[in-house]
Amino acid sequence: MTHAESFPKREHLVKTKDFRRAYKEGACFKKEPLALYRVANNLGENRVGFAVSARSIKLAARRNRIKRLLREAYRKTKNELRQGFDIVFSVRKNPAGPIKYEHLKKIFLELAGRADLLA
Repeated sequence: MTHAESFPKREHLVKTKDFRRAYKEGACFKKEPLALYRVANNLGENRVGFAVSARSIKLAARRNRIKRLLREAYRKTKNELRQGFDIVFSVRKNPAGPIKYEHLKKIFLELAGRADLLA
């Protein structure tokens, strides 16, 4: 992993108020099973958060796997994204069948393109 592909703490979106701001003020783009919310943050770099509901996905191991795969997709493609946004990925429905990295990355890139985040 190169330094450009790291995911440092300053890029993590962790505060509830930041998530709420993205949900309330941000633009939403959906493609099952994901929803992407984005709002400008005036920081000059992106902050990313992941929301996977225990109501929609019962097993913690499955929720954690989805978050790991989404983090990896972001980490690998973050140099292709425009900077200065708070981005929240929300999993709305339990994906049918096994969860594949390639599938989530494809949805990730499609949503990023529709959200005008790709540079």
